[in-house]
Amino acid sequence: MDDPDRQNAIENSLPGGWSIDFSDSAPSSNDLALAALKEQGAQAAGRCFVVGEQTKGRGRLGRIWTSRPGDGLYLSAVLCPSKPHALWPGLSFAVSLAVFKMLAEQIGQNGGNNPLSLKWPNDVLIAGGKIAGILLEAGEGGVIAGCGINLKNPPGDASQKHPAVALDSFMDAAEPPSADRLAFRLVQKLAECYEMWEEKGLAAVLAQWQIHCAMIGRKVAIQTPATLIEGQCEAIGEEGQLIIRDDSGKQHFITAGDVEIMKGQA
Repeated sequence: MDDPDRQNAIENSLPGGWSIDFSDSAPSSNDLALAALKEQGAQAAGRCFVVGEQTKGRGRLGRIWTSRPGDGLYLSAVLCPSKPHALWPGLSFAVSLAVFKMLAEQIGQNGGNNPLSLKWPNDVLIAGGKIAGILLEAGEGGVIAGCGINLKNPPGDASQKHPAVALDSFMDAAEPPSADRLAFRLVQKLAECYEMWEEKGLAAVLAQWQIHCAMIGRKVAIQTPATLIEGQCEAIGEEGQLIIRDDSGKQHFITAGDVEIMKGQA
């Protein structure tokens, strides 16, 4: 990972203030980004870390994120927002929108038959299967945005409501682009969506995010910390809440939970 020509190409293709560090292996890319934030503070803003494999990859709600060598893009970015801490959770929409846009470029015309979509709060689906997930972790003075994208050999887990799928199944090419190459495009999209969130706020991000949402108007089930709620997803609220109306007509505004799009409804 020490090719000077490749490193120069990377730096020249990234927006100002953004960079990528590559490692063959690490416990997780988020760990590398958290360490950089702790050591450098705000000076670490824009640093991104890509690892070939994660030996202790993690996802939302304490889940393990399978991260085998060469099978995925595992990237984490250090963000130091100017907005108040209370608004930082909205970054999950900006980051997942960036992942969506990058993948939409790669799939191209095949996207007509296997449409990409977004699932609250920050998953990317294709053909009903999960191709990417986001994990935000707060540090001192900043937040780490971790992205895991399946490129090939998706992990099998029968317990998942939306089983994993991989990019190579939805591309004409025999092999998907390398994780390194995709990392450049992802950082470019991330920079765009992050700037939109910083300058125009969450409303601007959600206006685009909801266009691609897989859930609005469909029957969903969501396990919240307190209970299981089933109903029709009506919208995403202005602060990113999931708005569901149950069968009794009661409206629920949900800020955290694990969502399933009900079978026959996706």
